[in-house]
Order: sequence, then C-alpha cells, then structure tokens
Amino acid sequence: MFVQITRLMLLVLWLALSSAHASEWKDKAEAEGKVTWYASLGATDARRIIDRFKELYPKIDAQFYRAGDATLMERILAESRAGKFEWDVVSTTGFYAHNLKKRGMLAAYDSPERKFIRTGHKDPQAMWTSIYTNYTVLGYNSRLVSRDNVPKSHSDLLKPIWRGQVGIVQTAYEWFAVMLQAMGQEKGLAFMRELAKQQPQLRNGRTLLAQLVAAGEVNSGLAAYSQNFETLKRDGAPVDWVPLDPVYADLNPMGLAAKSPRSSAGKLFIDFVLSKVGQETIRAQRRVPDRIDVLPDPPKLAQGFTAVFTAEQ
Repeated sequence: MFVQITRLMLLVLWLALSSAHASEWKDKAEAEGKVTWYASLGATDARRIIDRFKELYPKIDAQFYRAGDATLMERILAESRAGKFEWDVVSTTGFYAHNLKKRGMLAAYDSPERKFIRTGHKDPQAMWTSIYTNYTVLGYNSRLVSRDNVPKSHSDLLKPIWRGQVGIVQTAYEWFAVMLQAMGQEKGLAFMRELAKQQPQLRNGRTLLAQLVAAGEVNSGLAAYSQNFETLKRDGAPVDWVPLDPVYADLNPMGLAAKSPRSSAGKLFIDFVLSKVGQETIRAQRRVPDRIDVLPDPPKLAQGFTAVFTAEQ
C-alpha cells in the first residue's frame, strides 16, 4: 500500500511540475492519439519506459519497435525510400544518431528538459539528446588481480603479467577511435600494436565479457561497460572496475523524426524521457542516466573521470 501511495504521489508531482511549454501543446499530442518510438535498447527496458509514459498520458497510444542499431537504421532508410514515415522518435547509439542527423532525418527540438542534461551529451543544434551513457572502463576479477596490480593506465596492460589475460570486445570500434584521438594517431597505433602482442582474448558482447571476467576465464575486460560490472558486483560476483584515461562515453541519443506524423506526441514523449521521472525510470534499469540531478546507482558510475566522445559526437 505504501509503495502504491508513493508512486501515486510521484505521478501527481510530475504532473504538477510539468513545464509550461509542454502544457501548451499537450492537447495536440492527445489529439494525435499515438506516438511510435524506434529504439535499440532492450525490449524489456523500452516497455518499462512506455508503460510509465502511458500512466501519465493514458490518452496516447504509445508504441515501440525494437531492433539492433544496424537493423533499425536499415528499416528507417527503407521506409524513407518508400515514402513511408511511421516513426516519431528514435533512440540509438551515437554513430547512428550522427548519421541520421547528417541525412537530414532528425528535426531540431530544444526540449525544456535539455538544460538538465550533462554538457557534451546533447547536440548543439538540438537534433538529439542522450538519454543514458555507457562508459568504457577496465573491469577485473578482484580475486585474481591483487590491488597492487590493478592498472592505473592503459600502458600498464603491456606488462608481462597481463599477457593472455585481457579480454576485449571485438566490435569496440568507437573505443579504438577515441584511443587514437586521445593518444594521437602515431602513439595510439603503437600502443595497439603492443597490446596485440599481449594476445588479448576477443569476445563478442560486453555483457558476455563481464560475465567471463566474473567467472575467471580472463582476468580483465577492456573497453567494457562499467554498469555491467556494478550489476555483477551487486549480485556477489568478485569483480570491480577502474576508469582508465581516456574513458569513452558511448552516448544513446534520442531525436524527433524530421517527418514525424505526430510531432506533438513525439515532443511530449521526449520531454518525458528526459524528465526526472523518465531518467529515474532509466536508472532503475541499472543504466547511467544523463540528467545531472539523477545520479546513477552508485554515483561513481558517472563521477571521478572525464568522458571523451568520438569526433562525430
């Protein structure tokens, strides 16, 4: 009963604190009656966000289509070529958001909630705003790696004790680009050649890599996501992580379709996801929200390091 009352109070508070801008066109959004969100995050997480939105705006039929980034991009381009415009809002990774912007498929929308989003996590032209970020770190097995041997820099991974003991995601292209961007191309490539001599273990997927580190198949996971290790650690696994400079910030931008068939509903949905309530919903999914007044759990997931973005972001 207490949980239900608390939840109701939060909903009432949200409605009371809704921006004046949103209230001006809320009626238009409800008249449109529908919003379609194309998303690359997990289906379960997308459903929770949609359900929370519907609690606040029951007159709007909120729907989502979930697919991987590449598949999502292919669908959007195919629909565009066919003259079909089904989606109102999209959320994907930074690389694909940049490409959608470059192709003129996103509309500028300076949501009133954007002022609460971290600097660097929003497009200067308001074409997109990141809703959560994955930070690449070095995760390690705390039983197999002593405190004295925990790396303090990427160069520490070139020491003999790490030979064959570093797992790395084989599709970490953006991390690779950020490393060269931060180190300089010559020094960055030299580091990568030396790292290759350490015989790193390539794995497909960051969640899998974190699980392999927890199981002791490799001592560490490079270019992995910090929240994966925090989740395992919370569940009792012998893992921990450290941010090694540069820490690549893998943004997850959300934007409004340039040819949205229901632009008012799309804007209302974006406002919700960027709002405190929306970002708290994302935090509850063990992700790292981008709103400055909604710290992740634990806060160190977004503190104690400087995030670096790819040039395209």
